[in-house]
Amino acid sequence: MALQNAQTVALQLEKVRPKLPILYERDDTFFSLIQKRDVERVSTRTARIPLQVMPGGAFGYASFDGGDLGRGSGTSYDFAQITPVGIRFAVEITKLVEYATDASDKAIENAAKRNVADAMKQFRRDLDASLQTAGNGVFGTVLSVAGNVITLADTPFGARLVHDNQNVQVYDATLTTNRGTCTITAVTKTLGGPQTITVNAVPLGTLATDVLVVDGVSGAQPTFIYGIPYHQNSSTSGTWMGISRANPYAVANGVNASNAALTLPPIRLAYNQIRQAIGADGLGNLLWHAHPAQVAAYEQLGFNINEVMTQGVNHDLDLLFKNKTLGGIKIKENIHADIARMDLINLETWGRVEWLPIDYYEVGGATVFPVYGTSGGIAASYLFYLVTGVQFFIDNPRSVSSITGLALPSGY
Repeated sequence: MALQNAQTVALQLEKVRPKLPILYERDDTFFSLIQKRDVERVSTRTARIPLQVMPGGAFGYASFDGGDLGRGSGTSYDFAQITPVGIRFAVEITKLVEYATDASDKAIENAAKRNVADAMKQFRRDLDASLQTAGNGVFGTVLSVAGNVITLADTPFGARLVHDNQNVQVYDATLTTNRGTCTITAVTKTLGGPQTITVNAVPLGTLATDVLVVDGVSGAQPTFIYGIPYHQNSSTSGTWMGISRANPYAVANGVNASNAALTLPPIRLAYNQIRQAIGADGLGNLLWHAHPAQVAAYEQLGFNINEVMTQGVNHDLDLLFKNKTLGGIKIKENIHADIARMDLINLETWGRVEWLPIDYYEVGGATVFPVYGTSGGIAASYLFYLVTGVQFFIDNPRSVSSITGLALPSGY
């Protein structure tokens, strides 16, 4: 009888493809822009950002034939206050992972070294996600709960700011009651589909309108990263970096679309609001920041133009648009952005204060730390941390604007 394949399987080599694709997103779109802006090194004491808020001088008609020229006034100033917040990113690896993957004849990748590189990219991604929030660390809003599955409201973020293996806390809608912590084991965040997370255990009492909050903060009304909706906020109530929003100079420009689809007039209005507030000379380096959903809505406005210009040259057919601008201002698409708003960012106004730039947590020169077992002995695992002490600011709310309350285009 002829030798058959089943009798030789023991001799055959198993092929392992050497490429390692990444099956999740790690975008740091907005953070990478802001990281290039001004940074102020500070202590743990509150930093002050001086602001020139009102003009001085008394303008008027004068009689120089012995007339009274009157009294004058001077320029007025105020200051914003800001304090960095401590942020950590913890990675834990067992020694067996290191032993089993530390050579090319054992594994296609050294898992320990790979985790070091991956950690920095994931940390930056999480900072970008946090910069979309309003200073309270809220990553999503609970729509419903069924078993261990939490469905999140599609706006503003759905499940787009969170990821697998992330610890989050559940707070009530007023950010007063902390219902507990859970670990996300699966995320569904397809555009146009349900936005859900599966967790190891839903905190007791979790219900619709509750919110997912960043791990680690505590108490009522927690403070985290001051993101876009904190600074680019047209509300006249509350405070902005210690200044009452009752002061007009602490209030950003903004257009409320009232759940209408994007049209051109609000885009022009948002731009003109800035121009009216600070003048043409103060416009600075403007950039539209938006989720791809609203960029698609803008693109759809162009579908009504039925004539395709080829400029006298034969081109391949491409009915979509690239290199899009709004009134000559470039668009930066960000998959983490609020899906129902567009922000006119003035990059020259953004900056950050920090008492620690992103680095490895270090004690006595050591950056890797042991884990201890229940016996008190050392466990076969170790930890390392990426840490920073940072907070983000803008120095002129009048130089930015937003379009909020936008309806979503079909399919999103």
